[in-house]
Amino acid sequence: MSIRSTSRPIGRRRPTSGSVWRGRVLGTGATLALVATAAVAPATAEPGADWEAGEPLDLTQYVDPHIGTAVSSTSGYAGNVSPGAKVPFGMVTFGPDMSRSNYNGSGGYILPASATSGRINFFSLTHINGPGCPGQGVVGMLPRTDATSVTNAAGAPQQAAEFQTANESAAPGAYSVTLDSGVEVELGATTRTGVATFTYPDADSAYFSLDTRLNANSNARNDAGKISPENVSLEVSEDGTVLTGKTVAPAFCTPWGTPYNSNVYFYAELDRTLEAQDDTDDTEGAESTVNTVVDGSTVLQYDVPADDPTLTLRVGISSVSIANAEENLAAEAPTATLDQVRAQADDLWNERLNTVQVDRAADPDALTEEQRDELVKFYTSLYRALGSPTVYSDVNGEFRSMEAPELLSGEPDRGGYVQERETVNVSDYDYTKANGETGGYDTHYSSLSFWDTYRTQAQLLALLAPDVASDVAQSTIVDGLQCGALPHWVDASDDSTPMSGDNALPVIAATYAFGARDFDLAAAARFVSQSSFDETSACNGNASFAGMADYLETGYYPEGDWTSANIERYNSDYAAAEFLAAVRDVVADDVTITDDQVDVLYDRAGWWTTILDPETDTLRSRVAPTEPGVPGEFGTGTFHESTEPNYFWSFAHAWDGLIEGIGGNEAAIDRLDALFSMDDELTATPTLAELNGGQDADTFYMGNEPSYQAPWAYNWAGKPAGTQYVISQLRTTAFGTDRDGMPGNDDLGVQSAWYVFASLGLFPVVPSEAGLAISSPMFPAATVWLDGKPVRITTDSDPAAAPFIETMTVDGNAYGRSWMKAETLANASEISFGLSSTPTTWAADVHPSDAAATTTGLELSATTIKAGASATATVTVDSADLTVPQGTIELRVDGTVVAEAPIGAETGTIEIPLTVPAETPASTVSVTAAFVPSDPTFLEPSASEPVALEVTPAPGPTPEPTDEPTDEPTDTPTDAPTDTPTGDQDGLDELPDTGITVTAWIVAALLLAAGGLVLRRRQSA
Repeated sequence: MSIRSTSRPIGRRRPTSGSVWRGRVLGTGATLALVATAAVAPATAEPGADWEAGEPLDLTQYVDPHIGTAVSSTSGYAGNVSPGAKVPFGMVTFGPDMSRSNYNGSGGYILPASATSGRINFFSLTHINGPGCPGQGVVGMLPRTDATSVTNAAGAPQQAAEFQTANESAAPGAYSVTLDSGVEVELGATTRTGVATFTYPDADSAYFSLDTRLNANSNARNDAGKISPENVSLEVSEDGTVLTGKTVAPAFCTPWGTPYNSNVYFYAELDRTLEAQDDTDDTEGAESTVNTVVDGSTVLQYDVPADDPTLTLRVGISSVSIANAEENLAAEAPTATLDQVRAQADDLWNERLNTVQVDRAADPDALTEEQRDELVKFYTSLYRALGSPTVYSDVNGEFRSMEAPELLSGEPDRGGYVQERETVNVSDYDYTKANGETGGYDTHYSSLSFWDTYRTQAQLLALLAPDVASDVAQSTIVDGLQCGALPHWVDASDDSTPMSGDNALPVIAATYAFGARDFDLAAAARFVSQSSFDETSACNGNASFAGMADYLETGYYPEGDWTSANIERYNSDYAAAEFLAAVRDVVADDVTITDDQVDVLYDRAGWWTTILDPETDTLRSRVAPTEPGVPGEFGTGTFHESTEPNYFWSFAHAWDGLIEGIGGNEAAIDRLDALFSMDDELTATPTLAELNGGQDADTFYMGNEPSYQAPWAYNWAGKPAGTQYVISQLRTTAFGTDRDGMPGNDDLGVQSAWYVFASLGLFPVVPSEAGLAISSPMFPAATVWLDGKPVRITTDSDPAAAPFIETMTVDGNAYGRSWMKAETLANASEISFGLSSTPTTWAADVHPSDAAATTTGLELSATTIKAGASATATVTVDSADLTVPQGTIELRVDGTVVAEAPIGAETGTIEIPLTVPAETPASTVSVTAAFVPSDPTFLEPSASEPVALEVTPAPGPTPEPTDEPTDEPTDTPTDAPTDTPTGDQDGLDELPDTGITVTAWIVAALLLAAGGLVLRRRQSA
């Protein structure tokens, strides 16, 4: 079978020499502006129908941080999220830490979904959101009612605090639990600080234990208690009101991650003084260890009043120093009460959550249980998606550098050795923009899980939080400047490689494509090029492109490596091509990007043909070649954390060729139906096990990233109704509101971002390309704020009962394609869907990525006009598949372009007033209107039928009669040729000698008065 290697951009043809498309910048502002606009209510009255879009909503009430803290019953994996207190993108997540089961609980918290009780080892200030591996978990502490330490002598947790889940609560920026000991724990957070109050059952039981040796590895039996005291520090002021120290955040994802540990420093203030202790311990007769520090650990007893037995702790943290931690605390929460900190966090979360306003959320009392559950799932997902990455720089701009003075390898030092690093500042990394202005960034970010985030979250941040997205991109570039290349997976100030691929490339490309562009584009282009072509490129020894030389020679990674590593390479190469093509002109003064480089990358992105077995229509590994230039035989194939059926659709840039390669649309639909346990009529209701079967399942596995794009492949196979129905089933079945409501690891907000996109009916199916595949939305009405600009998404009925798209309009204009440019979304005011309860054929016959046909019509208000009179030319451009076509109208006379006018800003019709100069002679010309699209890969050009325009002379003055005829002979022979046209030539003998035909000059004169036209003097071919 002949397979077409299709690696062209979905929304546009592959760039050719000198032809680079650049979309509108969607914006990089940092402030959400809520502008009141008239709401468009669905056809039937429902909750929120009277709410005015733009009015701020109380949305934190719909967030449940406990969703995802239990293991999914089918995938076997938990969301690994922490219910702890945090603000958007905060450095601090102040919450509980429990003993984990294997890697379930890597976010610090894990309980069975049905659990009524639990055990907390300690509370800590830093947690990673939803990772598949442990990390962070530092500044471990626990309030006690007796002098028992939080750890044993070796530094391992002991005597965990028991609690009942009925006595536990969590909300954005707040966590509370009453322990079985009677101690009530209430936690809050700012960006870089934590605030806690501990309320004891009585004044004699106010004990507080802290051990600087604790971290996330302390929650695993094999790793607990291994941090050496010499690698940490703890000091307690004489009265106990100030605690300072140094902790060790463990190397992320041991043994597959980084060999580097990192420090977290802290400065804590408490509002009570220490209770004086006897010289001996009453129970043992030995010297008391209360209020002393031993090996970085302490048990303190505080003097609290009987009528208010509370202890308040405020603590700042830093990657740099205790002094910086103190400065962070002084800047963010020097005297704030817990209630004030929580209220501030609630405001910050509401500001971010209001970037997507669902009308129903305005009327909580009128919601049905199902409607409320939908809102809880949606806003909890948006909450998680906006929780990562995390701030790493201090309030003064300082942070620990990623530059390693000595490269380490192998497993990290389990005792907690931390390499000395330079302290740097965000202000050290100014750069010059293309326009000559100085650029920079305000905040350095960490927790960069690129293998995960390139698929959904990078695009969502660029759309909803472009300020953060730009700083994340700049943080990635700065990391590269320090470590030598773009990093792979960043925790704290270290790069790790738990997953295959060079996935910072699609994150950078996606950030730019979706409109967050306030970062050093020239440096980004250099790093993207370096990663793609330089086999020595590495970040602290971690190769950008592992095995580049052999891969480029054979065209694939041979069996023995992950087969899926090839797929990550296709996505990275395609992203590199997209980004370099997009910024080529912008960075031309600093970086040379050639057509050959871009073409090579697009070609490499099409090498998937080497692992597609035409006999089985499956992706398979190949053994190493036995002779040069001849691919080895097919092997079996291995796929990281998933299976071949789930990886099959994970490189959407090649779907055209992939579908052709397996036999066309029908074969693709059959394969998709098998993946989703779906029938041809779209009536099946797959079970949770069928939609989230785990990493060994051949049916769909919602719980991990490689499968995320698959539901939208129906759009490319000619059955968009399949996408619409499957997405509705996934939203309902694979996600829930219980503690096991996440199908798998959230991976720093990535799975949550998938749910947000799927609920809006839009998905970035090609991660690095500025476009969104379309499905039906989950809510009848919502407003999405793109950098302060509102876009309404509405339906004519409840999508829960009618998941199929019958019609779609953008700003009132019919839209008939299942893919939309991000630019179209950014320019839109309202996207409306007409829905159906039964499958439809909407967009089934229109390929999502092909240029749409257009028609251009021209009408003249008169076909005969006298010189000196006026007429109107009306030009209309239409496309059955799209909204208002954007482009230019060329008016042509006898084939010559005489004028141009823009069309499509608001309407597809323009009127051009024409005034014929009085001296125009009699003539007949052919007038046509041609539409030249702004993006010819998205719209096809078209031209009107020609219209004949007859110009008759204006009545002239009656000539005075002569008395005698003139018989004087002429000097011109009667048979001599002449270039002078017949008719009245008054005024024409003064035309400039330009070589342009007289008729072109006539019509140009007609059009000069038309507003907004640009005269173009060009000789017809």
